[in-house]
Amino acid sequence: MSIEQIRALAEEIAATYNPQHVAPFPYENITEDHSDLKVYFTELDDDQISGATLHENNEFTVLINTSKPGTRQHFSLGHELGHYFLHTDVLQKEKAIIDGEDTLAGPRILYRQENSSTEQLEREANTFAATLLMPADLVRDGWQGVGDIEKLAQIFQVSVVAMSIRLAELGLVS
Repeated sequence: MSIEQIRALAEEIAATYNPQHVAPFPYENITEDHSDLKVYFTELDDDQISGATLHENNEFTVLINTSKPGTRQHFSLGHELGHYFLHTDVLQKEKAIIDGEDTLAGPRILYRQENSSTEQLEREANTFAATLLMPADLVRDGWQGVGDIEKLAQIFQVSVVAMSIRLAELGLVS
């Protein structure tokens, strides 16, 4: 999938599962509609793990590490949903995608796939998460109304860095 297709899918899912256009994104709307998806917020033994998506018996389980800051948990869940919506075939084959501490910012991942597509899968999941959590129209409206990166990041419950990147992608800041 191209980046544009991933963004379009994330925008479509955001519109479907967040019709009231609230921030932060209401994840429970997705899990209520997808009986094969379970999400658990739990403290993971390995503090280097931000989140994981597991597949077993036709069910997908997302684990989010509660020892991470709230904004990281929020983005990690969006990222893991990216794997769920974009990489079902990989999950069914590999059984798990375990995202390490630096996965959301770069290529460090604890993942069992042996080829170079790992970095691409992570970039795709990050793109999906950013678009799902910060849909273009809502960010543009928020930027017009608030005009402050830190306040906007708080509204969307993402890090200032994530909001800065999204604003730059949308051409709202340089």
